[in-house]
Amino acid sequence: MKLVNRVGLYFIGLFIITIGINLSIISGLGISPVSAFTLPLSEAVNISLGTITIVTYVIFVLIQILVLKKNFKKKNLLQAPFSFAFGFFVDFTGQMLSGLNPQTYTSQFILMILGIICAFGATIYIIMDIVPNAPEGLNLALSERLNMPFSKIKIICDCLFVLIGVIISLIFLGGVTAIREGTLISALLTGKLIGLFTKWFEPGLKKIAFNDNDEKQLLLNEAM
Repeated sequence: MKLVNRVGLYFIGLFIITIGINLSIISGLGISPVSAFTLPLSEAVNISLGTITIVTYVIFVLIQILVLKKNFKKKNLLQAPFSFAFGFFVDFTGQMLSGLNPQTYTSQFILMILGIICAFGATIYIIMDIVPNAPEGLNLALSERLNMPFSKIKIICDCLFVLIGVIISLIFLGGVTAIREGTLISALLTGKLIGLFTKWFEPGLKKIAFNDNDEKQLLLNEAM
């Protein structure tokens, strides 16, 4: 039962994250670095954001395999099927929230803040500690391969995602609209919010998802 709770909470976390992604998109005030790459790409090729997310995340998994080679843990292949679930959630929550149409900057700002608060979803799936999502997995793989701190790799990758998004937007969409003040605010607040949420909710979430006598054991923690 604890394992079922753990996997269920993991997917709930992913679902909440996708709500945050779509709230940020609807706000029109800027989106996260990864979405700043996938959103203009989806618009350029006229494919749903969820589908583009799935394709992109699976490519990230393949890059991890190429980067780590024999050091790639087979359990991280789970990132691929979880990416399909994540992409489905992206499109589903996009449809679910499609009725929102902010008309003022204040309403846009409120939606943006609510989207950032949805970082609570990231807190949940991180605490469940099953597998990282594909972008995080890519950052971890590059950090291990290049022997560089994860934080530096993440900054480099985020900047690269934004740059690619800008290039795609300028070439195919005629201008950049997805990268605004919300992108910076999200970058500054998300990590801090995850830290606070972890402090507040980790004990309760672990009590629900882990056996009392084996709380620290990771799901599929052995190298397969």
